[in-house]
Amino acid sequence: MALSLGLVTVADAQISTGETTSKVIRTGNRAQEGNFGIYLGATSEIFKNIGASGTKFSAIPLINLKYMKTDQLEYRLGFEWYDKYTSENQFSGDDDEIKASQTSSESKFMFYPGVAFHFSPKNLLDVYVGAELPIGFGTVGNHTFIDGLEGEAAEGVETRTGHTAKVFRMGAGAFIGLQAYIANLPLALGVEYGVSTLYNHYYQGTFEKDGYFLSAIDANSIDTQRSATKWKLGNQVRVTLSYYFSLK
Repeated sequence: MALSLGLVTVADAQISTGETTSKVIRTGNRAQEGNFGIYLGATSEIFKNIGASGTKFSAIPLINLKYMKTDQLEYRLGFEWYDKYTSENQFSGDDDEIKASQTSSESKFMFYPGVAFHFSPKNLLDVYVGAELPIGFGTVGNHTFIDGLEGEAAEGVETRTGHTAKVFRMGAGAFIGLQAYIANLPLALGVEYGVSTLYNHYYQGTFEKDGYFLSAIDANSIDTQRSATKWKLGNQVRVTLSYYFSLK
């Protein structure tokens, strides 16, 4: 009992008289000046559209090629592609005699040149902020198909109309990120949140009816029709995985 009490007394003395310390850990696999990196980002756009009702979605993750100019300054060039197609069916008439199908499509191919500044290079968690200039192109389209089913009022009614336009996109964005290096491997897992404004310029539009090309739509007309979407403010969350390497 005396021995036990003595050990407790010693332990208590050690706890009560101990001094707190703060140590900074520099990991050996942290990206440094001269390193390159490949970054894969699964964006909120991907998560939102995969499995959505009436939507067919194909995409590759956002890919960034990175170069560490210094231990804290990073240059990056990213690119992204996706293709989305949505459809919705509607019926009208007492016996659902007429079926109207509304479809829309969008494709996007974007480049993201940018820079990022990493804060303290001595901590395990890497926090950074950056800016990028998204630029790219794609297409948008809307089509309507009306099909007359069985019934006197609807029989023989069938028409297809729609338009497709090419789009040039350009904008500016800012982001903040956090990543953690995994064990002793040159890998980092992280998350980014960004906001951006994007200008959409529509050009080379076409109008079709019943599968036949009718006329080209003037670019100014498309811009007028879509003036509400010429400037678009958005945000995005990215789950990131980066691999770093050196060519030396």
